[in-house]
Amino acid sequence: MLRKVVDRAKKIRRSEGFKHSVATPRRISLHATQRLNRGIFAIEIQENSGFFSVMQMVLFILMYCEEKCLMPCISARGGLYGDPEGKLDWFSAFFDSMHGEATASLTRKVRKSTVRDLVQLGFRQRYEARLQLGSASELFFAHYRPAGHIQDEVDTICRQLEIGMSTLGAHFRGTDKTLEAIPVSWNDFCRHIETTLAENPHLTDIFVSSDEQAFLDFFVAWPFRKPVKVAPAKLLANGNTPVHFSGYPGLEIGREALVSSLLLSRCGYLVKTPSYLSAWSRIFNPSLPVKLVSPPRPDAFWFPDSRLWLEQVAQDKAA
Repeated sequence: MLRKVVDRAKKIRRSEGFKHSVATPRRISLHATQRLNRGIFAIEIQENSGFFSVMQMVLFILMYCEEKCLMPCISARGGLYGDPEGKLDWFSAFFDSMHGEATASLTRKVRKSTVRDLVQLGFRQRYEARLQLGSASELFFAHYRPAGHIQDEVDTICRQLEIGMSTLGAHFRGTDKTLEAIPVSWNDFCRHIETTLAENPHLTDIFVSSDEQAFLDFFVAWPFRKPVKVAPAKLLANGNTPVHFSGYPGLEIGREALVSSLLLSRCGYLVKTPSYLSAWSRIFNPSLPVKLVSPPRPDAFWFPDSRLWLEQVAQDKAA
């Protein structure tokens, strides 16, 4: 009985509603400060979560700025992807702002507010249900682009591995993702790949990406009738510990995550398990066909995978 009470208490503490309520004073103070900036919304992110979880925060900020006719001024320091001293703006190291000259020309002082969790902004409840895949892509690219050195690296790998429209991308997210998504066995995932290849004869090769070396070894050994190419990421999960909590250099983790997502976006078709990383491949390439092999759990039914799943269910019903 006590165990059930404790588990229930933990579930409540992890819930979005509970965290939203606790963060209310911080949220009120943040928005009061930002109103003093007169047309600028300046946020510095210092969140200790996955790379594309931070990108979700960026997307919500952009939605708010669009709604309120504000210019976004976003930076990210410290956390899992920056330097220990918090001096490097790692978000600007990976993305170029489309408003760079405008923000650089500001002469008045801009007050930056630091956020360490999405609930401190209060935007998930406000915007989650309104997010659409196409409009999210347009919104992001209206403000940011992957930095030139990132795009050059992706172009080079695509040439070396011959990744293109005839490539089937495969992404399997393991480790702690079972807390947020319905698990899929390795065998079932490989069978989904076989089915997709059979249904799409124009796909001539497979590009696989994962955070688990054991899965990659299993996948490569599966008797596919198409050649398999493995993502060149070197930083993988340490046992059941996710990559971003495995103690690797922050900038390297972030770079590999972004490059992996962009490589998957260059494929002609993507089969995936729930994951922010591969879901953002659809944001980077809104015309990318995607098959999600299992849904996110109801208490983690978040964009973009939530929209990918609903889109897939609608297409299946229509067929």
